[in-house]
Amino acid sequence: MTLATGASAGSTAESLSGAEASVARRLAANVASLFFAWLLPRLSLAAAVIVAARVLGAERFGTYGTAAAYAVILSILATLGMQPLLVREIARAPGRAAAFVRAADLIKALAGFVMLLALLALARPLAYDGEVLVAALLLGVGYAVGSFVENRSARVQAEERMHVWTEASALAGLIAGALGIALVVATRSVVWFCAAAVAGQLAALGWLGVRAPGRDSPRWPAAEMRVLARTFLPYAAAFIALTLHAKVAVLLLARWRSAAEVGVFVAGYKFIDLAQAMVIVLVAAAYPRLSRSFGKAAGQWRAGARLSELLLLIIAPAAAALWLARGPAVSLLFGSQYVAAVPVVALLAAALPALAINLAGTWVLGAAGRMATVAPLYALAVVVDVGLCALWVPAHGATGAATALLTAEWALAIAMFATLHMTAHVRPRPIVLLASAGVAALTWLVLLAPDPTGGILRAFGLVVLTLALYAASGALAPDDRRVLRELLRVRSTGR
Repeated sequence: MTLATGASAGSTAESLSGAEASVARRLAANVASLFFAWLLPRLSLAAAVIVAARVLGAERFGTYGTAAAYAVILSILATLGMQPLLVREIARAPGRAAAFVRAADLIKALAGFVMLLALLALARPLAYDGEVLVAALLLGVGYAVGSFVENRSARVQAEERMHVWTEASALAGLIAGALGIALVVATRSVVWFCAAAVAGQLAALGWLGVRAPGRDSPRWPAAEMRVLARTFLPYAAAFIALTLHAKVAVLLLARWRSAAEVGVFVAGYKFIDLAQAMVIVLVAAAYPRLSRSFGKAAGQWRAGARLSELLLLIIAPAAAALWLARGPAVSLLFGSQYVAAVPVVALLAAALPALAINLAGTWVLGAAGRMATVAPLYALAVVVDVGLCALWVPAHGATGAATALLTAEWALAIAMFATLHMTAHVRPRPIVLLASAGVAALTWLVLLAPDPTGGILRAFGLVVLTLALYAASGALAPDDRRVLRELLRVRSTGR
């Protein structure tokens, strides 16, 4: 089996073996749970953001976007990119789970305090005051609370009790989303809208405290603190660079252009947020198994490569469909006042395949203990992004920022492929690259068809043609097709 499990792909049997079926069922349970834990809460939060965008208008929504980007960049000082590391360590040593959670709590208590101090200290030189500063502080508090949520989430993910994380994440998303909608409609205040995020994180922390207590270790976790302190720096560096790459364009746009331009860009970027959530669902479902298996089975590198290929095959038609239907999508979600976001979405949609490659590579390298190679790659992307924003944002605003992000994302994808190849001779199969190129060709082909819906029918037609292309080309290997059929058939309630 080749989908993120590392088992042998040599079998020609019509059905999976009992062991393979068991793994597929567990992966299916993981995917389903992660879908509810990642995607549904983000849909709730996205709904809140869409309502806020409509209620606040482009200019004041840009104020929210600036505060959110500022807070999320500094949030890495609180979370330290530690969650994947915790999942890996607990998956490998489940008997020390409680001690690892407690050690992470102690480290993040200090880190969260430092993050809030930095948020206040940097606000003055960046000229962030008033509504932007208060909103960013509230979001920062939410991220500080969320760092403790991450510790407990890492434990249940490593134990593959994904349904517990599902419950907490769904609770956080629903509370933050519903409360955010109620508050922004009632007050038309960016600050009150941001306060809802704190309430959602507190609810998740309380739920996980009951369902997965993290302080039941009877001893001082000195050894676990040493392990985390020794190994978290590559993760922290990688996720700091990753977050800067994702959000720095917003801050540069806020400095060089109007708040309304920021609002337009943030509205367009919301589609990327949802796609990223879907990618993480698929990758994170396999992460605990990859973490346990690296160093024990040579096939894990190949499994990681095939997982990356699968993500590319899924995201390529999704990105093309979004590009085709960008006009109706923006109009339906954000309204006519955000029509300037349509070209932004067009550019960002073209970045989605690269985004899938980069996230998959990051998680595979993390599972293999090679996270130290990830930070330089994202640092390069940040340099490219900042340099191109300096060239294009002053003149072109939101579309200039989107073009810079598109270029940086693809430059990073090329570097990620090169790194995986040099590290473990991993490279995509030619048929996968040809099939992905075929999706691009089909996109231009469907443009020839008339579409009174503005792109929705073309997007649907593209998906149908893509499925036919994949079936005819064999881009999905037989073993992968069997696993996918098993994943679609099984039903699991978790443990």
